[in-house]
Amino acid sequence: MNGGGTPLLAACQNGQLECVRLLLDAGAAIDQADEAGTTPLFAACQNGHFEVAKLLSSYGASRAATPFGTPEEVANRQGHADLAAWLVASRGWTPLAHLETLTAARATSLLRSGASLHEGEPTPLRRAAGGAGEAAALIRRAAAPWSPASHSLFPAPARARAALLVLSIYEIHERYHLDSAGATNGIAALDFGHCVLGFAITRETQ
Repeated sequence: MNGGGTPLLAACQNGQLECVRLLLDAGAAIDQADEAGTTPLFAACQNGHFEVAKLLSSYGASRAATPFGTPEEVANRQGHADLAAWLVASRGWTPLAHLETLTAARATSLLRSGASLHEGEPTPLRRAAGGAGEAAALIRRAAAPWSPASHSLFPAPARARAALLVLSIYEIHERYHLDSAGATNGIAALDFGHCVLGFAITRETQ
């Protein structure tokens, strides 16, 4: 494009929300500026495209200053008061904290990739505590101790550890469930699994 602009920048300038979403999902460079230094987020804020700005922020768009000021400054300068106020309120949010923008698929992807529930201000978990919608529900479920119901929301290392421990408990049960005495041991092993396994697996498992 002329001036070094990208398709993402053009979509943000024109407020084409679904086009922006498709480009971001396809891996478009979210902070790539044109030759003048205009970033996609700055362009969205300059033109008052509130939903586009929220979507970009939920993908981690930088709010650093451009040659024309910060996204927050240009929103104020152009009279987009609601957008400017939101930019102030969301300064400390991580991508996972953008509950109003996140789809269930996007929230799941962030959780499975290891996004923290406890970073940012306020944290994603704090925002989700009383929040409605699928993203908030997924975050609350992911914050609970590991269980088969939350397994899919844990990062890959934690899921691998869970699979290993479940297999080990199953093998213990199978090994000792041979007679009446063994059955007692087998049941104890399964009870141990149900009671303790959730605390042996954390989202931070390496």
